Amino acid sequence: MTTTALKKKIKALVDKETNEKRLARVHKALTTETKAEAIHRRMNEMTRASDKSIQAGRGLTLEEFASKSKIALERIAASRPKAKKAASRKPIARKS
Repeated sequence: MTTTALKKKIKALVDKETNEKRLARVHKALTTETKAEAIHRRMNEMTRASDKSIQAGRGLTLEEFASKSKIALERIAASRPKAKKAASRKPIARKS
């Protein structure tokens, strides 16, 4: 079945339908954004915002990024408790 034939059938069914709840469900199904569409839209928005930020000069050079990330990682490592040494085990005498 071609797209145009399918559209005609759907339009004919919609034209015949009188139940308001059914028509509302069909409308919602056709207009609700899918999860994939929402993810795609959000990624595009973030990309555009990032590009504008970079063009406005709010980006970091590679050297600045490396320096800031090193400092942040050192701060995280310093805030963690030091690991305790494992308790030593006494050797077990085994018969061979």
